Amino acid sequence: MTNRGQSATTTAVRTPRCLVWFALLAAAALACARPNDQPRLQDEALAAAAAYDARLVELARRADEVEHRRAVLPHDTLNSAAAEHSLSQARAAIAGLRGQLTEARGRLKAFRPGAAGEVRTLLEEMRHRLDDGLTAAIADLSAVESSVAIAEQQRRPGAPAPEPTANPTAHPTPEPASVPREPDTDRSGTPIR
Repeated sequence: MTNRGQSATTTAVRTPRCLVWFALLAAAALACARPNDQPRLQDEALAAAAAYDARLVELARRADEVEHRRAVLPHDTLNSAAAEHSLSQARAAIAGLRGQLTEARGRLKAFRPGAAGEVRTLLEEMRHRLDDGLTAAIADLSAVESSVAIAEQQRRPGAPAPEPTANPTAHPTPEPASVPREPDTDRSGTPIR
């Protein structure tokens, strides 16, 4: 039997709706950041900043080392302009990343209690920006280290002469006029004009 004004269908539909609402409220309550998460997140962010700082110190040391090795080589041994550009790019990236770390540390100390979500967002943003910056700096440093290593190897006594590298911007040498060439054709064999 049903109550007056309600059908059996309405009663059956209300029960699952209540369960859905209850499940949504429970999930929302579990997903909320608790205020006591903030100190743990701040500690995690500071530890991540210290780890990134150590990586930046190592990259700066590598940049100094490769600059010293490059300075010892004669200027005509390697493409100095490209190596100098890559090295300056790496140094600029390292300096920029150090600035980002300093800014992130300052923002971490300025958070008010109960801002665990903001701390989590800052941590994720810091990791994303620093990982991307580190990847670019490492790529630039590796390019310079590679070109310096090749130049050092070529300077050793008894080292083979360097092979000529293909210049993608150079124009191909034309074929001699005396060599007959067949005309270009499409799939059917018709000459292309």
